Amino acid sequence: MFLQYFIFLVITISTTFSKTIDNKLTGTPEVKCGPDSIEIKGTTEDDFEGALFVKNWRTSGCFTAYEKLVNTTKNPTFTIPLTELSKCGLELRRHSQTRELEVFTVFVFSFHPSFVTMSDRAFAVHCIFQQQTITVATKFNFISDITTRATFNGVSAMPEPSLTIVNGRLPDEQLTPAKLVKVGDAIMFVWNMTHPSEIYGIQVEDCIAKTLDGRKMKILENGCTTDDIIISSVTYGERNQKAFADAMAFKFPDVEDIWIMCSVRTCIQKREHLLIETGISEEHLCKSEPKCEKQHRLKRQTHDLTAKIDGTDESITILHNKLQVIDVYANENSTMALSLHSQKNDENEVQEENKLKLCMLKSVYAMSAAFLIMLYFSTAVSGGILVYSLRKHSKQTTSHINNNNNQLYL
Repeated sequence: MFLQYFIFLVITISTTFSKTIDNKLTGTPEVKCGPDSIEIKGTTEDDFEGALFVKNWRTSGCFTAYEKLVNTTKNPTFTIPLTELSKCGLELRRHSQTRELEVFTVFVFSFHPSFVTMSDRAFAVHCIFQQQTITVATKFNFISDITTRATFNGVSAMPEPSLTIVNGRLPDEQLTPAKLVKVGDAIMFVWNMTHPSEIYGIQVEDCIAKTLDGRKMKILENGCTTDDIIISSVTYGERNQKAFADAMAFKFPDVEDIWIMCSVRTCIQKREHLLIETGISEEHLCKSEPKCEKQHRLKRQTHDLTAKIDGTDESITILHNKLQVIDVYANENSTMALSLHSQKNDENEVQEENKLKLCMLKSVYAMSAAFLIMLYFSTAVSGGILVYSLRKHSKQTTSHINNNNNQLYL
């Protein structure tokens, strides 16, 4: 009786395991983008046992597990709210040209609760969220029509702001952007207009530093620093065409990559001929410097950090930049330490090569000079010998002629 039960148990487990591994998706999963979440839904031949998760982020809130006799289904589904994208390493990015918001990720259908199998499938998902344009019209009844004499058309293109982080203390956006730095290195945040404008300027609002695992900290608020040890308040150039702030490279503990997100507003330059009607706010006018006061070092809530960086205000542009920061005491065998070491070695090699070239030039110059001196000396000696020989030969010839003349007289 025990042997029959053992055989039945083995057959049952073998059949169940084979059924799980042999299971597969039928067709292409359905993806729904928005308005408040991203949802992916697949269809399998048999009940799905495994997990549906964001690639490389099988953590709480980033996957859905399906267990036998609990919640197995032939239509596994995973939904992630747009407000929780950062928990799974995702973020909404605004396209610089179309102004659309987009997000890119990869979802994995794993047919085993613990291991990767040959039945697993991964699907890349690219969601684009278009802005909705609403036209508001009002009807007016005039006593009489007004005849149109002429129509003048004109378009004033809005300049695009940009953010560049460079090494050193020179606010020049033409310098090579800083990508790999060490903690404590001097860096400079430079915001500028891609095209100079006589009408518009740039106004820096807020900046936050964040990591893929969701940690974040506001470093600038209304152009003012929240921690003067990390970064200074924003300084504006002439006519607000450029803004900059000097900073020291920093990082979160145990994280190498840091993302900088800044909200920047396009403002209107102040002019003498610009008249503002009474009651109209001046918030869209460029400010020559931020109004910074001593801010209370209170812990800010998450919604305060993202109040101006959620992309909902059309007058604000969200700028992104990424830095790789290595600890000063980092292990020399780490990837980033090796990379920095490689850069320094390359610089040293270039310097050594230049020194060798310079030394070679000096040696060639010295050899050439010595050769010319020897040639000049040899020429002088040879010339002297030749002159001496000619004079001696001339004297001998003269003496011989005189002797012959004396003999003729005798």
